[in-house]
This record gives sequence, C-alpha cells and structure tokens, in this order.
Amino acid sequence: MAACGGSRKTTRSYETIILKGDTVAIPRNATDSAMMRNELLRQKFANYLNTSTDSILNLPLYRFIDKWLNTPYLWGGTDERGIDCSAFIQRLLSDVYRIDIPRTSIQQFFTRSVEPFAGRHYLSEGDLVFFRTTEGKVVSHVGLYLSNHMFINASVSRGVSIASLNDPYWKKRYVAAGRVKVNKNSTAHK
Repeated sequence: MAACGGSRKTTRSYETIILKGDTVAIPRNATDSAMMRNELLRQKFANYLNTSTDSILNLPLYRFIDKWLNTPYLWGGTDERGIDCSAFIQRLLSDVYRIDIPRTSIQQFFTRSVEPFAGRHYLSEGDLVFFRTTEGKVVSHVGLYLSNHMFINASVSRGVSIASLNDPYWKKRYVAAGRVKVNKNSTAHK
C-alpha cells in the first residue's frame, strides 16, 4: 500500500508559492517558474469562477485581485489595511487598466465615461456592476464583473471577495451595469 509521502529522501529543492490561501510547492529548477505561477493563478481563478483555465486570460487583472483578495472592508478606506467598494474599483481600474474614474459608487454610476446598461446578458469582463444596498440611494455599491455571473467587490461582510450575481442578496439589489468608455488619454473622468 502506498502513502502520500515516501521514505526515500530527495535532494530537490522546492519553492513554495502562496496564492492567497493556496500553497503549492514547485521545483526550484523548473524551467520557467513564472509560467508555472501564471498557470497556478489561472487554475485558482478558474476554480473560483467555475470556468476553464483557458478563459482566464487577463493575468494582470487576476494578479491584482489575488493581491487584494480578503482585504478587510473599511468605509472610506483606500489601502491594504481596509478598503471600501468604490475605492477598490477605482484602484483596480487605475492599476490594471490605467483608467481613472471618480471616487464614489454614485459618481462612478453617473460619470459620462461609464455607459450604463440594464441587461445582465450583455456583461463582459471589466464591466462595472452597480447595486442598491442602502435604502433611498440610487446606487450604493459597485463591483467589477469577471465572468460566469461572478464579480469582484469589497463588501462589508466579506471584504474583497468574489460573489455571484445569482446570489439572492445581490440579485435583489442589482441596479445596472456599466461599461467604461476609454478616451485617448486613458482617463475616464475628464
């Protein structure tokens, strides 16, 4: 009967790669550890999104998400110690796409540089998704659509996390989506 570990000693050295909660050991002498890290990242987010690794193409986006995943929510927060939903989206768009947008979710919703649409069937990676989580407000929460009905956001209850538009909580509060229009200067709020 075989066990998970063998009694034979090995002289190989291994590099431990941590992808926010997932630890994987890969051989140090791997010909291209960067390629291996990219593949592990693709596998990780393919699992989160319940899709194939072939559909995870935007590695800068997923590296950014991986860095921020599980960051706590802090109303008015703008850094790794705590961040709110609109600051997270503002930072994501700036760091990944070099696009500047206004600071709050309501400003992001009403900016001329975001073209709103209601139909969820038009969503594609990078679209903003807006929600009404506070009574009396048109919009009070924002996330960024990834794929397969999943989006990344900074929520009060879970911090920076991936959620499903099909979750009853989000489904009930969905207002609209918006596609960021990029001008020649790569800024969205001018």
